[in-house]
Amino acid sequence: MAEQIESIFISHAHRDEEYVKELVGLLTMMKVPEIICSSYPGYHIPNDVDIYEYLKKSLTGNSWVVFILSDHYYSSPACLNEMGACWILNNKYTAILTPNFDFKEIKGAINPNQLSFKLNDLDRLYEFLDTSSNVFNLEKTHGPRLVQICQQAICTINQIADDEKRNKDIVTGLIESVRPDPENSSKIQIGLRLINPEDHGVQIDLLKFELIDENGMEFTHTLRTSTKLYGKENKIVLYSLDIVDSDYQPYFRKTEKVDIRYSKDIW
Repeated sequence: MAEQIESIFISHAHRDEEYVKELVGLLTMMKVPEIICSSYPGYHIPNDVDIYEYLKKSLTGNSWVVFILSDHYYSSPACLNEMGACWILNNKYTAILTPNFDFKEIKGAINPNQLSFKLNDLDRLYEFLDTSSNVFNLEKTHGPRLVQICQQAICTINQIADDEKRNKDIVTGLIESVRPDPENSSKIQIGLRLINPEDHGVQIDLLKFELIDENGMEFTHTLRTSTKLYGKENKIVLYSLDIVDSDYQPYFRKTEKVDIRYSKDIW
């Protein structure tokens, strides 16, 4: 006789916590008795326990594992360790993909021949929740009502996916170095990594820097430029900026932010 399932363990990357929040909300609404989920308050792993011992105890044969698969998941060693542990323990599992993750990218211990689904698939999400009520012997939510609840969650999930895709497709900048300009003591030199995820070239038109050091001193500067990036280009550009009357100390850098304005460019 198969062992009674007692809990759901949601294996996911922390960067996908907004998706997981929606799933946890649905399972909580269904009154699933025990949900283990590291990123969600009230369901996370306790602070005073050894995380590996806790996972070993949680990932026993009576735990249903739900993998939230994404690019973030497969780039996380901790997630891949969880996946391997579940495979070794032969846990019952379900693979759910975030909306922007493709089925063909499934790999590792997940059986590609086992049916999986995307989190914004209404029919499959409904089926998953209905199955959970059977697995845990829960009182069933009336069909039309459950469909409505799923639709509401999917609206939020699609918005998260749209924001994720939009952020993935924009040119980004990361400040990698800040130091006094070696050739001019009245300037600071900023090493800015620029990443263009687009297939076409772009021109950086404006950069707005905001830097704060450990003493709370601020340095802000708006720079008009014509830096060009080819499609898929990733490079570091050095910018030399006038300090003017700022008391900012680059050797004590603390927080930094750069806003980028750019336009599509063909050359």
